Amino acid sequence: MRHAVLAGLLLVLPGPAVAQGNTADQLEQAARYHAALDVERELVLLRRIISPNSPFVVTHEQRVLAYKYLGAALVVLGQRDSGIVYFQAALERDPFVDLEPQKFTPAELAAFSDAKRLTFGLGIRAVAFDTIDPRTERLGFTVLTTHAADLRVELRSADAQAGVVLYQGITDGPRELRWDGLLADGHLAATGRYELLLSGVSQLTHRPDSARLYFSIQQDHAPLEDTLAALRPEDLLPEQHPAAMARTELFKGLGIAAAALVIPRTVANGQLHGGGRTFADGIAVTASVAGIGGFIFRQRHREIPANIAANAERRAQRAAANGAIRDRNQTRLAQARLIVAPAAGVGP
Repeated sequence: MRHAVLAGLLLVLPGPAVAQGNTADQLEQAARYHAALDVERELVLLRRIISPNSPFVVTHEQRVLAYKYLGAALVVLGQRDSGIVYFQAALERDPFVDLEPQKFTPAELAAFSDAKRLTFGLGIRAVAFDTIDPRTERLGFTVLTTHAADLRVELRSADAQAGVVLYQGITDGPRELRWDGLLADGHLAATGRYELLLSGVSQLTHRPDSARLYFSIQQDHAPLEDTLAALRPEDLLPEQHPAAMARTELFKGLGIAAAALVIPRTVANGQLHGGGRTFADGIAVTASVAGIGGFIFRQRHREIPANIAANAERRAQRAAANGAIRDRNQTRLAQARLIVAPAAGVGP
């Protein structure tokens, strides 16, 4: 009973829906029809694929392939102009699309060649994940013009205004470019986001076009060392005497002078005469002069030479250590390899 019901459902469903499969299956079947020159059935499948009412998801690549086979099928049917229109639609979506000489007839190849002359476009093949050693290896890029054009190819950091020019001149078709990982300033590309910018002008139609490819670079190198931190005030010895020391010298001299004048008078109850008073006055004058002289000297010579020398040695040791660290880091950076990965943002 179950088998009978299933058979009845299959009879009710339309034949194409049963054999429809998915878009990839349809394209594969269309290619087989094309090889067998069964272009009528091939057209049915291809028009179903490009239709907005297609029940299946059609990727960008699948749509390009469908346009390519549609153009070829129409050329086989004698509708050359219509075939060229579909070839152009394929080229506008993917300048890299091409016809394989072993699969297509000379008439189809000639029509496709005309479509390339009528359609100007620039293309960049997406980069794959890769790791290169800039000292011995190069990163390859494949760029393309659909026909002869003046082309400029520039590689730069995504946030830079200018970069390194990889190619500038006339080209026609695909061209392989090699990059050594160095930027315009001669330094190895740092970790970050980069873009390959194509700008060109058709030599046939004088129409301009441009294309961009974004990718990322990660430098792969041995871990870098951190330089020593700057010396803090508490790491250094004081290099000057405090300003209060000068005042201390002054107060000390004036204090001795005052004592020289006051103490004898107090002890002798003011009975000093002659030589004793003269001696006390001399001490007071000498102490005052010494205090003032000490104040002036300390004000002008607050440096502590021994501490200054010790601090200079500490600074020199730190500078030498940081210089050695920077040299080791530069050596490690010079030995870095570049990890390349595709990045979002591909487009004109």
